[in-house]
Amino acid sequence: MKGIKNGIKDFFYDISVKLTPKNKKTKSHSAAKREALIFYICILALPILQMCIFYIGINVNTIKLAFEKYNPDTGQYVWNGFNNFKDFIISLSTTTVMPYAIKNSLKLYLIGVFIGLPLNLIFAFFLYKKVPGTGFFRVILFLPQILSGVVTSIMFAYFVEGAVPAIFEKMGVADFPNLLSGPVYTFPTIIFYCLWSGFGSQLIIYGTAMSGVDESLIEAGKLDGLSTFGEFFKIIVPLIFPTITTYLVIGIAGFFTNQASLYNFFGQNAQEYTQTLGYYLFVKVVGSKATLGDYPVASAAGLIFTCIAAPLTILVKYLLERFGPSVE
Repeated sequence: MKGIKNGIKDFFYDISVKLTPKNKKTKSHSAAKREALIFYICILALPILQMCIFYIGINVNTIKLAFEKYNPDTGQYVWNGFNNFKDFIISLSTTTVMPYAIKNSLKLYLIGVFIGLPLNLIFAFFLYKKVPGTGFFRVILFLPQILSGVVTSIMFAYFVEGAVPAIFEKMGVADFPNLLSGPVYTFPTIIFYCLWSGFGSQLIIYGTAMSGVDESLIEAGKLDGLSTFGEFFKIIVPLIFPTITTYLVIGIAGFFTNQASLYNFFGQNAQEYTQTLGYYLFVKVVGSKATLGDYPVASAAGLIFTCIAAPLTILVKYLLERFGPSVE
């Protein structure tokens, strides 16, 4: 009986194939390929358009300047080949500020990753668990994000230069140093300010990611005897690791652009031992001492940093996705 049914099924299948026009299958396949191609084009069009407008379009003059130099006699920019790139690379070892800028940028990034990131995750987790005073801590920690960066910097400077010495003087400590002056205390104080001022926004990002974790997973962990720290390391961190990856990848670009709010504190007069790469290039372009002749070298430096940051960003993203904690 089963053989008869299969025979009838094959018979009707053969008839349907013979009656189907030969070009119908081809046409259907072609239409599917065309629709898939249109879909891929639409998906890629937006990021390509954004890159063309917000990177190439905005920076086209910057890219052009990297290969030119300013002629003060004619007031025009003329072709200079790759000399600007060579001059900037030479300046890395000949100028006194560049070693400080590179070292400080590296310190800022590493401290943000190995101290700032864990602290943000831990605080966000405790707020996610709704510990007593959650609402108060949210407001206090997010307050620097509400106020202007300039206002926050001025308030912090007044606190450090006025209130902190007065407090220690009341405690019997005479001649307390100015934490925003001198090579020993200035940059560590700036790093502390950067960690504190960026705390609120990171708490919001990580807290939002944690709130999206399925409660059933937490309940299942509790039934299996998972502790609070086990919940944090085995459930929360793996599930929000894509958000952490995004922060770390974006931080690669920040290594070359982060000013550490130095311009808010010192204007264009920050001491060399406090400068970062971002601050150095910013002052080089917009500072009152900047000249038209400084733009080409700054443009060349930007292109060099882009060529370093782009593959490094891709590498970091690959490594984090390859060796990061798995949800499974």
